[in-house]
Amino acid sequence: MAIKEITVTCQQEGADKGKMFVITRMSAFEADKWGRHCLQAAISSGADIPGAASGSGVAGLAAAGISIFGMMAPEKMDELLARLMQCVSVQPDPGNPSVRRPLHESDIEEIPTVAWLQKEAFALHVDFFKGVGQLFSLLSALLQMGNSAPSPDMPTSMNATPS
Repeated sequence: MAIKEITVTCQQEGADKGKMFVITRMSAFEADKWGRHCLQAAISSGADIPGAASGSGVAGLAAAGISIFGMMAPEKMDELLARLMQCVSVQPDPGNPSVRRPLHESDIEEIPTVAWLQKEAFALHVDFFKGVGQLFSLLSALLQMGNSAPSPDMPTSMNATPS
């Protein structure tokens, strides 16, 4: 199966209105690594991210949301956002969708367009975790319980043998 991509058209008023961009999701391995690096950068900066462990990858990143970038040191934030923006390409001719090229700084004229594209690219990488956020919070809580949690081989109501 091909890696997911979306085509987005800038709807904001200004010089970028109508410009088309293609956002291609990173591979699962690359996205997981990028997600872990984002969480680690935020945690290293002292951010408290409930339900997200530094090794939880894109799942933890989905729980934290795009505001996580504001929790990082500026240099690390710039590096991680630059990696995210490598997923964006330009479709210069709307009539010929097969033609596209890598995004260049000169392709965007309005500052709000940059933030919009970052938000769209971030959403493409984490949106599939929506709806399972509670599962990750539960998993995180169980992992933080340490040794007080029941062992996987202990009888439960599901696998207990009747007396």
